[in-house]
Amino acid sequence: MKFVMLLCFLLVVQYIFTFIQVRYYRKSMNDVVSTYRGKKGYYLFSGTERRKFRPGAIAMIVVDSSYIIQECHVVNGFSVLSKFKEMSKYKGQHIGIVLNDLQEFKTNRNYRRLPAINTALSKAAENALLSISTKNISML
Repeated sequence: MKFVMLLCFLLVVQYIFTFIQVRYYRKSMNDVVSTYRGKKGYYLFSGTERRKFRPGAIAMIVVDSSYIIQECHVVNGFSVLSKFKEMSKYKGQHIGIVLNDLQEFKTNRNYRRLPAINTALSKAAENALLSISTKNISML
């Protein structure tokens, strides 16, 4: 009986932490979006990497219509105490160059040991590249 109570308690704690983390993600996303609200040609993309026994990551990037990264924010870790940090090294770079750099890093290392940040950034950049190119093609 104690074991069942312990499992129920852990599920409630996990639910509370998930709720806190989702609220923080929405607040951070709204902060980024509010900067570009009303401006045309800017898009927000995110990528996630979930891991079972290692830290995961979430990446948010703002890209303009010419594929240049305007902002890049990443959160990495196990805990709800992890906060988004700006990665200024990708700011002002073309998405293609960032994807190329991440792909070179991936081929030089074992894929399973690839940091979650790189995988999340790669997913966000791929989404941005595909989505913006589709919008540009449909406008022709």
